Amino acid sequence: MNYYNFFKANYGILLFGGILVFFSNFGQAFLLSLYIPSILESFEITRSEYSLLYSSATLLSAFTIIFAGKMIDRFDLKKFAFLVILGFATACMVAALSINIVMLFFAVFLLRFFGQGMLSHTAMTTMGRYFHLARGKALSISYLGFPIGEAILPLTIISVIAIAGWRETFMITAALVVLVLMPIAMIIISRFKPDDIIEQPSKDTTAKNEKINSKEGISNEKTFSQRDVLKSKYFIYFAPTVMLIGFTLTALFFFQTFIADFKGWPLELMAGGITGYASASIVFSIIAGPLIDKFTARKIFPFVLLPLASGIVVLSLFTHPIAPVFFWTLAGITAGIQSPVINALYAEVFGVKTLGSVRSLFTFVMVFSTALGPIVYSLLLDVGLSYNSIHYIIAGIIVLASASVFYFRK
Repeated sequence: MNYYNFFKANYGILLFGGILVFFSNFGQAFLLSLYIPSILESFEITRSEYSLLYSSATLLSAFTIIFAGKMIDRFDLKKFAFLVILGFATACMVAALSINIVMLFFAVFLLRFFGQGMLSHTAMTTMGRYFHLARGKALSISYLGFPIGEAILPLTIISVIAIAGWRETFMITAALVVLVLMPIAMIIISRFKPDDIIEQPSKDTTAKNEKINSKEGISNEKTFSQRDVLKSKYFIYFAPTVMLIGFTLTALFFFQTFIADFKGWPLELMAGGITGYASASIVFSIIAGPLIDKFTARKIFPFVLLPLASGIVVLSLFTHPIAPVFFWTLAGITAGIQSPVINALYAEVFGVKTLGSVRSLFTFVMVFSTALGPIVYSLLLDVGLSYNSIHYIIAGIIVLASASVFYFRK
């Protein structure tokens, strides 16, 4: 079944995943960073002080997700989604009404926890749990909420902040969450029935039998606790890749202006290359879905980081103005592939019965790495390493991590 027919047959639940992922962008670093100048001015704090607050709040959200994320395995999906969406609306309002550093810390924690963490966790766990034969396509479609948000939201947020102010922008975001996201998500989930999912053409009797067998198999699946996952060899295989993606992309986004200055590129050139990142992310997410369904995620997994490593090498070796375009495009390929592949991998290896518990553990790893990236990068600069040297080290670690899990494909 092609993407058009697949979406037409399952548009409701796929839209649910996509819109949750889209709104999770409001809690991602690339958007929250746009508020920094206004926040520094309002609270009269330095960039270093805010960086410490931001990293601490992000780390706290990472630890909280370990415990809260597994609740999706126990709660009714509608109730769980309602609480997550309500929590994110509350986070936006707390940010808008913050009057001191304590409230600001709590606001950043809630934005990272519900935005970056729980909204996308709910979406991806739902896609991985209810789709079996076309899990790759479902995850790829939901993932599109990320690059679409990356393409249209930054300029929108910058404009609204300039016109209305940063507090008012958070209030507007809260209103959108309550008036747009909440009703759409609740209506879709109220009408959703897992048995209505169509993953293959109705005439495909083999596919029907496979779907029946996969559903019957869920009740017989082994239940994985988070402790079981930590003890398994698969955690050692998966965690480095998950961590390297969050660590590397966050650090490079965070330091892009400094890298551009080091290379002698105009900031507009470096930032403009992000268009290539978003475009490649969309295209390769769409490509990844059918490949996952055909070859399985575990066979694709070892290759996920290689485009990013290639892009980092390009970034280090060349100063030509086309280099940042190649770098961001290659990074976008990894970004587009990684989400559907890794989320499908959790379901393939650990099953879907306790998928929320499993995924929340790896979400912790990802969120933790996004907090760690800028800090470690800064420390390496402080000890005297150049940007190029840091990038060579990261590329080398990525290649080693990919090689170490290559035999897992079998």
